[in-house]
Amino acid sequence: MNNKVLRIIIIVMLVSVVLALILTSLIPIM
Repeated sequence: MNNKVLRIIIIVMLVSVVLALILTSLIPIM
């Protein structure tokens, strides 16, 4: 019954990874 929670967690993780990649590509930390 926790499928919704798992989906939300996975979506949040994917969004955070995509945002991190975009930020690193736009603003190189090095």
